[in-house]
Amino acid sequence: MSADLHRPAREVQALEEVGVTAVGRGAAWGIVLLFLLSIFGVALLEPFVEEVVGDHRQAFADFRQESLAALGSLGGERVQVVNRSLLGAMNRFEDRLEEKSAVRRWLLPRLQWRLASTIGLGNDQVYVGRGRWLFFRPDVDYVIGRGFLDPRVQTNRRRGGDAWLPAAEPDPIPALLDLQRQLQSRQIHLILLPTPVKPTVEPGRFSSRTTGADRPIQNLSFEAFLGRLADQGLDVLDPAPGMVQARLETGESQYLRTDTHWTPAAVEATARELAKRIEIVISTDAPALESFVRRPVVIEGLGDIVDMLLLPLEQRWIEPERVRAQMVMRDDGRVWRAEKDAEILLLGDSFTNVYSDAALGWGAGAGLGEQLSYFLQRPVDRLAVNAGGALHARESLQRVLAGGDDRLSGKRVLVYQFATRELAQGDWRRVELADFKPPNR
Repeated sequence: MSADLHRPAREVQALEEVGVTAVGRGAAWGIVLLFLLSIFGVALLEPFVEEVVGDHRQAFADFRQESLAALGSLGGERVQVVNRSLLGAMNRFEDRLEEKSAVRRWLLPRLQWRLASTIGLGNDQVYVGRGRWLFFRPDVDYVIGRGFLDPRVQTNRRRGGDAWLPAAEPDPIPALLDLQRQLQSRQIHLILLPTPVKPTVEPGRFSSRTTGADRPIQNLSFEAFLGRLADQGLDVLDPAPGMVQARLETGESQYLRTDTHWTPAAVEATARELAKRIEIVISTDAPALESFVRRPVVIEGLGDIVDMLLLPLEQRWIEPERVRAQMVMRDDGRVWRAEKDAEILLLGDSFTNVYSDAALGWGAGAGLGEQLSYFLQRPVDRLAVNAGGALHARESLQRVLAGGDDRLSGKRVLVYQFATRELAQGDWRRVELADFKPPNR
């Protein structure tokens, strides 16, 4: 009996169709030549681009120097540590070669432009939402991913990561409790400000199935996270419910269309609520040493997610967006600046710095620290790091203190702002804040 009699009919049909598939000799040679050209064409072209050759030589020189330095420490360092350094140097070398490729720089932006504009395809960092809204992929992953407090998730994160980097500490709660303990020893009150990411508040811009959502869409562990912090007496201000309510009442977006960050209106509303929370903790009845006023400014720009999408400069598919912000100034006309002697320290990331740091592309003088000063009518100190997540903000404070600048002196409140994506993706190792060391004289 034939073996085909025992196969399902659909398998027999598939085998028959495969059996009669024919490729002509010309088509076969064309496919082979195209394949070989795609492999060897880049290698043949790159040496003729002088700028790229120089970049490649510099990249190799840097790689050689890093590798020799790692091998030179083999006698004093463990093999695992040296191996990790070598792997890191190799990874950085490969990344630089890829980034400086002439073919990649010319072809990839144009291909990405066509894919995004025709079928809404992003890349490994960007999702293209509805109405040309752009979303940072880690933000979406935070919202739809498994709970960050799930023991299995935390175990996998401790085991995962790049081989050349130390394993991350995935549990945020011990680090936050430790930060509270250290600040309490200085009689400083800690207020946590977990800043929601775009898909938490604007899910309808990503998927039509969430249009009109009347509550924030958070990670599965977020409510349990808030509950455990409350049980330990930590003071937390969650801006997400108020931002969703503002979106429903006003119809205005709370996030920039092409950027990871919130709008000036959302910053102002959060600063107003934060000022109320601070007034509960410390008395602000004493006369203000200086007063703050605001004046409206209009800012136009393209967001940071456009840069991640790597579109060509000549594209017109994503247009700049325009926002109206309130620049905070002293009553003598000077633009607001952080005051080290203030009783309040704002420790944060780029959500704090957007509209404050002109390098982010959205102007200066109108960020979270400025608005907080305005609503309190009090000076505010600020220490914010644009990249590196929640760990780098705490490490920056550690470095400042260890260097002899006691930024905690005279402080009564520390506001710790961080993006909620950090709860699922950040490194939450404990950071010991060094005791104040006066500078040598």
